[in-house]
Amino acid sequence: MCCYVIITFRSMLWTLLSITLFVALLSCAFSTKWMISAPLTHAGDNSSDNQLHKTIGLFSTCQVTEFKNGMVYEKCNFYALSITDIASPYWIACCFFVGFALLILTAVAVFSCGALCFRSLGRKSIYSVSGLLQAVSGFLLIFPLVLFPLGWGSELVRHDCGHSGIFNPGTCGIGLAYLGVLGCLFSAFGLSILSKYADASLRCRKIEHDIDHGKNPICGGF
Repeated sequence: MCCYVIITFRSMLWTLLSITLFVALLSCAFSTKWMISAPLTHAGDNSSDNQLHKTIGLFSTCQVTEFKNGMVYEKCNFYALSITDIASPYWIACCFFVGFALLILTAVAVFSCGALCFRSLGRKSIYSVSGLLQAVSGFLLIFPLVLFPLGWGSELVRHDCGHSGIFNPGTCGIGLAYLGVLGCLFSAFGLSILSKYADASLRCRKIEHDIDHGKNPICGGF
């Protein structure tokens, strides 16, 4: 099969956003900022007040010290060295669904790069297949958003967040990683819709005409 490099605004936008979505979800998965504890104030040797707070991830934690002079010191570690060490069974399920969504989005990222050269995957449009996979990954990301709060009653969370419980974060707050997964969910569904318009942008008469005349690469405009 001959490779025709075909670029339109919509196809390039979808490709770049698909890769960005994968990177964003990967960052959220490994982030320690799923929960953030309330700040604790400690007096230093020079009697200046330093703020200490902790951040909690699915399998790692960080102790963050903010000095009065603006410096920030983070000490992070993996509290779970195996899947059985994760704080809650619900968080183990979170890891499974996030990992499965990441696996799907990895395939989509590869397909999106290949879509610059090939328009079909077997007999199906590569954009249609990728859009379907993005919708599936968005559906999978619903589960971590529901399961994560179910683990707030674990011993790890209660230690840093006081009297926490299921859907009760105690003195802790929701971190950027959790909100990032929510953003990835909506982005996955949005890109699933955008894939249809990206596919349609490659089927215009001008591109077909350029292919028939052997032009390569082809810039198809919008």
